[in-house]
Amino acid sequence: MADLFSTVTEKLGNFAVKWPAYAAFASFLTYLIGYLTLRFQLSTYGLATDLDLFDEKYLFAGCRFLVYLVSSIPNILIVLLALTAIGYLPYRLIPASVKDRIHHNVAVWCAKPVNLPILGIVLAVLFIQLVMRRCFAFGNLLLQKQLPDEWITSVLLASDGRLSLYFGGLVAVTLLNALIAWQAVVRGNATTSAARLLTAALIFLVAVEFLLLPVNYGVLISTQQLPQVAEIPAEAKSLDAQQAWLVWNSKETLTYFINGSSDRRMLLTVQRKDTPVRIVAYNDIYCVLFSADHSRSRPCPR
Repeated sequence: MADLFSTVTEKLGNFAVKWPAYAAFASFLTYLIGYLTLRFQLSTYGLATDLDLFDEKYLFAGCRFLVYLVSSIPNILIVLLALTAIGYLPYRLIPASVKDRIHHNVAVWCAKPVNLPILGIVLAVLFIQLVMRRCFAFGNLLLQKQLPDEWITSVLLASDGRLSLYFGGLVAVTLLNALIAWQAVVRGNATTSAARLLTAALIFLVAVEFLLLPVNYGVLISTQQLPQVAEIPAEAKSLDAQQAWLVWNSKETLTYFINGSSDRRMLLTVQRKDTPVRIVAYNDIYCVLFSADHSRSRPCPR
């Protein structure tokens, strides 16, 4: 018991000594995640603005992403438990000799240095190209008259529950590829130059997948709600504006999305000064703009 206490105390002491480095690294990652989220959120809206190098908005956006990421883990566990329950009975019915043969074949296959990296690379490349990069199809949506004719549009217009399941699927596949990369590293059988090169390529692709998670979050999820304001800026009178939403606020300017008569749209940036901003509602902006393309899984306000 005394040895356990000494070990725990020693580890806590080492952690306390290295805590500033850990905190700095965590802050950097949170800022990077927040920057990616906001950058692609604004690109999706069609707002061309320069982001400052340091801004507390990045920290808040990064924290929101991390909270959403953690909240998606229960969805992944529920799906895994359901799949496990479905496959448990067939697995129990398989004869023991067949199980042993399967385990042996899998162990022999994984023992070859290049097999796991190649499997991970193939899965990662297919997943990045066919799924994770599809969100790049969305750009300048506030000024578009219709959404792109691609399958990812159905994800953008899906219900909150289905959108959460989709993001959970992105996280699950990314974690699966990370597990394959981890296994390729800890086995320590990458003795050839080809195996080491493939393992390095797999680690790079897994890092790309993790970076694309906040990008997908910034495009598909954080852009859904916009605050509707009570006062329409005087500069938008020429559009016969009917509704206005606050898209972006900085220390010096406010940027509004204006929806005028005959579906005329405009992004308007005005000087902040002492302009009051009164928010009257939070609207599902894609539902407002693209209700004709909307699926029935999520009710529209109009």
